[in-house]
Amino acid sequence: MSIKQIAVIPNEIKDKDLKSTRKVVKLIQESGITALLSDEYRESGIEATFVSKDGLGMAQMIVVLGGDGTLLATAREYFQYDIPILGINHGHLGFLTEIEKDEEKRLKEILSGKYSIAKHMTLSVKTGDGTVYNALNDATIHRSGVSRMLAFSVYVGDERVNSFLADGLIISTSTGSTAYSLSAGGPIVDPTLEVLIVTPICPHDLYTRSIILPAQKDIRIFVDNADEREAMLTLDGQVGCKLRTGEALIISGSRKIDLVRTIDSSFYRKLRKKLFEKGR
Repeated sequence: MSIKQIAVIPNEIKDKDLKSTRKVVKLIQESGITALLSDEYRESGIEATFVSKDGLGMAQMIVVLGGDGTLLATAREYFQYDIPILGINHGHLGFLTEIEKDEEKRLKEILSGKYSIAKHMTLSVKTGDGTVYNALNDATIHRSGVSRMLAFSVYVGDERVNSFLADGLIISTSTGSTAYSLSAGGPIVDPTLEVLIVTPICPHDLYTRSIILPAQKDIRIFVDNADEREAMLTLDGQVGCKLRTGEALIISGSRKIDLVRTIDSSFYRKLRKKLFEKGR
């Protein structure tokens, strides 16, 4: 598909003076592509086409300037538009982003059409009141304001898998396996696999460990003391809601989103560079 418009999503915390945003917008326009910015940046002095959020959703690609958190927020906000997303890392780790902020040559290659698309499965999370949320990395159940453990009952379909006490529970996609799930002791999973990783946070029973489940099946989770412990659900570490005792949280794999990758992109090279060799 020919790219005529690219939406640019800045991060004013990571790019305070919008210097990087200006550079990216200029490179896009020099490539013969229209650069779209949100109306809120109309007074920034950047020469671009300013549109509403719905207008940004008409682009054929979204370029996100920031870290993994900015990309996650953008993926959720523009989920409905089904637009490929390119992340330019201005953060710390940048596991989801594809190129670094100073890699102008690689950005030009992508703008010239030399890129690939990686499809990443998301989560569908249905709460007891029928609200459905989506997440790219993970859904986390945790306590709010109290220090006692939560009591979990986990089912796959109608079959009970386990009941246990823990500080919390992370349900992660394979994409999110290198995020919070990994910090809690979960496995690293190739992002092309359509699985869900259920990882307890500091379980009371030492034999309770991560379990990998098929993404096509519904995982039902009850927090048996949700009201008493003020249990919360958080999506991608950014947004959330309260949970209620007796109400099932139903989680399964959902539609995929497209992340823009360079032609030579490699998950294993990124894993080695950003995790295994970091700090050596």
